[in-house]
Amino acid sequence: MDPLSVPAPSPPFDMATVAAALPGHPGLVRARADAETGLGGRMSPSVYNHKLVPAAHGRASPAYDLGYHTLVARPSAPSPRQQPSPWGGEPPQTAACYPAAAMPSFSVREPPRPPQLPEPPSSNELILTMFKGKRTHKPAPFDRLPDELILHIFSYLSTNELCFCARVCRRWYFLVWEPQLWTSITLTGETTGADRALRQIVKLLCRDTPGTLCHTVERVELNGCARLTDRGLSLLARRCPELRHLELRGCANVSNQALFEVVTNCPGLEHLDVTGCHRITCIDFSSEALAGSERQLCLQYIDLTDCHSLTDAGLQVIVHNCPQLQHLYMRRCDQLTDLGIRHVPSYCVSLREFSISDCSRVTDYGLHELARLGPTLRYLSVAKCDRVSDAGVKQVARSCYKLRYLNVRGCEAVSDASMEVVARCCQRLRALDIGKCDVTDHGLKMLSQNCPNLKKLSVKSCEMISDAGIKFIAYYCRGLQQLNIQDSPVTLEGYRTVKKYCKRCIIEHTNPGFY
Repeated sequence: MDPLSVPAPSPPFDMATVAAALPGHPGLVRARADAETGLGGRMSPSVYNHKLVPAAHGRASPAYDLGYHTLVARPSAPSPRQQPSPWGGEPPQTAACYPAAAMPSFSVREPPRPPQLPEPPSSNELILTMFKGKRTHKPAPFDRLPDELILHIFSYLSTNELCFCARVCRRWYFLVWEPQLWTSITLTGETTGADRALRQIVKLLCRDTPGTLCHTVERVELNGCARLTDRGLSLLARRCPELRHLELRGCANVSNQALFEVVTNCPGLEHLDVTGCHRITCIDFSSEALAGSERQLCLQYIDLTDCHSLTDAGLQVIVHNCPQLQHLYMRRCDQLTDLGIRHVPSYCVSLREFSISDCSRVTDYGLHELARLGPTLRYLSVAKCDRVSDAGVKQVARSCYKLRYLNVRGCEAVSDASMEVVARCCQRLRALDIGKCDVTDHGLKMLSQNCPNLKKLSVKSCEMISDAGIKFIAYYCRGLQQLNIQDSPVTLEGYRTVKKYCKRCIIEHTNPGFY
């Protein structure tokens, strides 16, 4: 059957409108030619009965008429590797044709909207794409600070904090170990390997010039370092000659030998605290230094608390080598007697504070010797020295009339007789502890009338006082800041009197009815 004899279906649109919109389309040009040759009621079979001739590589040739369905939107030639359509459905076929006998009916449809193209990536996105999986470094504001300012900030950090900062980055590592930051070294803890820590610190501080000295270190605190030995302390003495302040509280493994090296190699040492170092019996120069001329230590502060091995002979050597001593504490040094105490005023004429609390062998004779210090002495503690009585306290009060602090707690032989002398001679007294002494209201009255500047008072366990004595204290000593009336017969009336006249006073008591 001749396809030309088949009447073409009437188009559902106006051909003139389509021709005006697409004047140069090959199918319309052919249709216009057919209309001029007399085929006005028919359309060229090439419009409907088309065949796609596949080209090489599976791509349709654009030289052939593709039919009307391509007038609205010409499909793009598929790539050699068929990809799914972005609008869904199956990918287009490379070749298709309609049978001549059954021509399909066509209707006008809206052209599909082209997909929205993404915006071109920025330069940062391209970099992130190239280094996918790698974190880019964003400079922190702290990195913009100059080294001088960072060093000033680091100067407020402790030793442990500086060591943590050294692990942050390379720049911080070199800044942390600048010698100017290490004027003070503080290590604490029973499990701390103090010997190894000191060795590493000294090594890093002298990394530029190995074997040199650390002249910037002036203060070292090794409190509670039970693992510190003479080896670590000797290293510190050899490498830190400018040391001025040394604390070794609770370092029980330190002996005289290492301490001798410290005071010999650090001539500027002024503060020494060896509390709880049981093996310390003396403070002297090392044997090598004794061969030279007579030398003296610059120590002004020594704390020998709980050094139970300290004897009178050791104390004599200490005060002989430290004529500039101003603060000397020897609490709970059980072996000290009056023979050792008498050497203190002979050599340390500028001594201001002295404590021999819990030294049970000290008697009034030792206080008579201490009275030779005169008005220089400002602080004296003879707490729990059972053999001290009114005679010794009177002698001290008459000679050391500039006393600011006096502690005779637990000296049960001290009574109103000595308190009267103290009140009349030591009118600058600021703190007084007469706990567990035989003091009565008369003694408190004398103290209140002659020592109006009293700030701290303890009458703990004084069974012979009453509200009357406390009222005298409250009325005359208006600036009282701390009062201890524990285990005493003071009642609520005395408590309220103190609260009335001493507005800022903190009262320590054991009576639950006072609240």
